Amino acid sequence: MSAAPGTTASGARTASAGRRSPLAALLTAQYLSAFGNAITVVTVPLYVLHTTGSTATTGLAGFIGAVPLIFAGAVGGVLVDRFGGRRLSVLSDLAAGLLVLLVPLLDATTGLPIPLLLALLFARTVVATPATAARMTLLKPVTENAGARLESVNSWYQAAPRLGLVAGAPLAGVLVAATDSVVGMYVDAGTFLVAAALVTFAVPGGEARKGSAQSGFGFFGQLREGMALVRTMPVIGAMTAFVVVTNFLDDAFTPLFLPVYAQDVLHSSAAMGWFLGAVGIGSIVGTFLYGPASRTFLSSRRYTLFGCFAMVAVLRLLLVLQPGAVGVTVICFLTGVAGGPLNPMLSTVMLERVPEELRGRVFGLTGAMALTSAPLGVLTAGWLVDLAGLRVPMLCFALVYLVLIAASWRRPALKDMDVRPAADGPGAAEGADEAAALTSTLPADSPVETDRASDTGPGKVRTR
Repeated sequence: MSAAPGTTASGARTASAGRRSPLAALLTAQYLSAFGNAITVVTVPLYVLHTTGSTATTGLAGFIGAVPLIFAGAVGGVLVDRFGGRRLSVLSDLAAGLLVLLVPLLDATTGLPIPLLLALLFARTVVATPATAARMTLLKPVTENAGARLESVNSWYQAAPRLGLVAGAPLAGVLVAATDSVVGMYVDAGTFLVAAALVTFAVPGGEARKGSAQSGFGFFGQLREGMALVRTMPVIGAMTAFVVVTNFLDDAFTPLFLPVYAQDVLHSSAAMGWFLGAVGIGSIVGTFLYGPASRTFLSSRRYTLFGCFAMVAVLRLLLVLQPGAVGVTVICFLTGVAGGPLNPMLSTVMLERVPEELRGRVFGLTGAMALTSAPLGVLTAGWLVDLAGLRVPMLCFALVYLVLIAASWRRPALKDMDVRPAADGPGAAEGADEAAALTSTLPADSPVETDRASDTGPGKVRTR
C-alpha cells in the first residue's frame, strides 16, 4: 500500500513531462532553424564571393535570397490555414533543407552555374518562410497543453532568431576559416531536417480544419479573410500599423547609421563588430526578460509598447552627441534590451486575439507588411545621410519615434492590448463584437462564421 503514493507521484511527473515535451520540441525546432539561418547569412555570401570573385554577384545573391520575404509569408499563411501548421512546418523545413543540400552537392559533382545557384537561393527562401507562421500557429496549443504562461513561452520563442544570430554567425565564421563555406551549408541543411523530424514526431495537432480546406473558398478569398480580420479587429490593425512605421525607422539603424558612425565618426571599422555584438546581446537579454517581467513591471502591454519604443528613441537621440566607442557600445546594448520585450509581447496579444483557423494568414500578412517598410527606411536614411550628413537623419528618425508615440497614446485600439479575451469576463463582450464585425465584412461564401449558440461559446469563430 505504501508504494501507491510514490507510484502516483511518479505517474504525475511522467504525465507532466509528456505534456511539456511537444513544447520543448517546438522550441528546439525554432532554435535549430534560427541557428541554421544565421549560418546561411555568413556562408552563402562567402561561398558566392569565393566562387565568382564578384562583389556585384554576391550582392545580387543576397537580394535574390531576401526578395521572397515580402510575399512568401502572406502566401504561406494561407497554406498554413488550409493544410495545418504542423504539416506546413514539416514540409517547409524538409524542402528548405533539401534545397540547401543541393548547393554543395551540385558544386562537388556536376558544377553549379550562377543562375542555378540564384534560383536555389530564391526557392530556399520561398519554401522556408512559411515555417515561421506555421510554428506560430502551433505555439498556443502546445503552451496550453504544457500548462505554461504564453508570455514566458513567447519570450523563449522570440529569442531564437537573436540568439541564433549571436551564436550561429561566429560559428559559421569559424567553420569557413577551418574548412570552407560548403561545410556551413551542410550544417544549415542538417538543422532544417532535424527541425522537421522534431515537429513530425513530437508535436501533435495543428492540422487544418475541415471547413478551411474543403469549403471551396479560393486562395485569394482566404487571403482576403486574413486582411478582413486585420481591419475589423482594431487592436491587431493598430499594432500592425505601429510596427510598420517603427520598422521603417528602426531598420536604418544597424545596416546604415552604425556603419557610417563607425567609419566617419570613430574612424574604426572594427568598432562595428562591438556595436553589433552589443545590440545582439542586449536584445537577447531584453527578450528573455519579458517572461518574468510580464508578471510585474511589464504587465501592461500598452505601457510596455510605448515605454520600450520611448527608451529606444531617447537612446538613439544620445548618438547625436557623438559619444566615443565605449559610449556607443553601451547605447547599443541598452537599445537591444529596450527593444527585446516587444516581439514576445506583440506575439502574445496576437495569439490571444486571432482565431485559430486564421492565425496562419494573419501572422503571414502582418509579417510581410512589417518587412516591406524596412528596405524603404534604409533607402530613405541613406539618401538623407548623403544630403545632410549623419546627425540630422539620426535626429529626425529618433524624433519621429517620439511623435508616433505621442500621436498613438490615446488611440483606443492600442488600449485594448491590455484586455485579456476570455469566454467569460471583461474580454468576452469585446470578443463577440470583433467576431461579429469580422463576419459582416467577409464574402458570403467565406468558411468562417460566428458561433451564435453552441458549446464553443458566444462570439467564438469557427468553420462551417
